[in-house]
Amino acid sequence: MEKLIVLLDADDTLLDFSKSEREAISKTLAEFSIPAENGIIDRYVEINLHCWKLLEDGKITRSYLDRLRFDMLFEEYGIKDKDSVAAGARYRAHLTDSGYVIDGCVDFLNEISQKYRLFLVTNGTRPTQIVRLQSAGIDGFFEEMFFSEQIGCAKPYAGFFDYVFSHIQGLDKARVVLVGDSLTSDILGANNAGITGIWFNPKGQTLSGTAKPDYTVRGYEELEKLLDEIDKMKTDK
Repeated sequence: MEKLIVLLDADDTLLDFSKSEREAISKTLAEFSIPAENGIIDRYVEINLHCWKLLEDGKITRSYLDRLRFDMLFEEYGIKDKDSVAAGARYRAHLTDSGYVIDGCVDFLNEISQKYRLFLVTNGTRPTQIVRLQSAGIDGFFEEMFFSEQIGCAKPYAGFFDYVFSHIQGLDKARVVLVGDSLTSDILGANNAGITGIWFNPKGQTLSGTAKPDYTVRGYEELEKLLDEIDKMKTDK
């Protein structure tokens, strides 16, 4: 029997993107002599999330996303003498330097990598993600890493997963699960691809939208037990 194939999202599933994001925007604002006040960091986080959802919906390109988030931020805060393109480049550079993992991630990957085949699936920018994964020391756990910018199609679209499936030898879709924190990219993507979707939801967010997770977990210990149960269930069939 083939091993269970586990597709793992990166940001906020393995990597602590929230910590990296806030550190990167704080450094960027400081470089551009913009005071970190009046809720500007929290607002950037909201704008950034909005822009990524536009990308997921196919409404903007990745290159435009880098500029748009700072265009929106600067316009909202009346910042007229700063270059949004330059700010986007510095933000990406600072983000690349911040490879933080969620607590328990390395132990979790150590355990499941001995039992299952692991692949990374991410909409994040390839150069940035690779350095962050390397600095976090977790890049070596994956047989292969798939980046939407290389594929030319992002999660949640079926085309992303069609590419992934065609590049995994010995794949049986019935033995594939996707783990991710995003309902709109990961879980909806699993729905579109016809595979099992596990919503990694440590913050206990409320289910919303059209995505339908097959399972929901709050942490790595629960996730590992669930993967073992799914593997046994699929093996016994």
